[in-house]
Amino acid sequence: EQSILMSVIKTVFEFAKLSSAHFIFLTAIIPLTGAIAMGEKDVFLLTILFLIGLSAHIVGFALNHYVDIEVDRLSSSTKKRPLPSGSISKTHARLYILLVLFLGFLLTLYFYGGILLLLYLFGILLAGFYDVYSKRISGMDFVLAASVVVGVMFGAATVSFQFSPLISVLCVLAFLQTLNLNLVAGGIKDADHDYLMQSQHLSTRLGVRVEQGVFHIPALFQFIAYFLGGLYALGVFLPIFFHVIHLDGSLVLLLLLFQVLFFIVTYKIVHLKRFNRQQ
Repeated sequence: EQSILMSVIKTVFEFAKLSSAHFIFLTAIIPLTGAIAMGEKDVFLLTILFLIGLSAHIVGFALNHYVDIEVDRLSSSTKKRPLPSGSISKTHARLYILLVLFLGFLLTLYFYGGILLLLYLFGILLAGFYDVYSKRISGMDFVLAASVVVGVMFGAATVSFQFSPLISVLCVLAFLQTLNLNLVAGGIKDADHDYLMQSQHLSTRLGVRVEQGVFHIPALFQFIAYFLGGLYALGVFLPIFFHVIHLDGSLVLLLLLFQVLFFIVTYKIVHLKRFNRQQ
């Protein structure tokens, strides 16, 4: 019985890895953010939205792992993932993705109806388009960022289609944040195997590469990283300055501290000398 339990636990952990569960919460709260910004306070409905966000995260990231099986085999740090290592078969991965997609489909249709189901599926479609073509077509980071914006709008639309100005602010911030995470941090994190496979990812096209363990991060890419960070800071503070968002002074100072820390981290990332994926 103990061996069966251990086997079940191991399988659960492997599917959690396939789902990129280490930051699943960040994606799952995207629709919640839109709904809360529109005034939603019903805990039950917010829980349903969290589960719908959870389904979108799992489908998007599990599909990304599925599409990138051969790419992941090129790097020592990614070939241990469930699909390239063989701990989860491609058949089981497909069934898992379809099952979670179906559950998200049912939850959305039952609680929010056909129109919002179309919006949910549109967001999934954009994320899936990114998964399939991110290594083949440059600039797919913008498509992924658009899918996150759709997630915010979906959450807001569960309350009302009469979006408040705050929703526009959140959409802009979500778009910029996703671009930063995926183009800058993601491009650097995948620099070794993206370069080896001659990926068309924008970071690789801009010259980010790893040769014999040494990073090459061009000045143009560094400028883009700082530029995106600057745009994000403007997106945070301009709505406060123009009273679209009303915050206590202590919270404004806290946001300022976060921005300073963000630029410090960005500096460290774009000036890395040796490639270490975990770092």
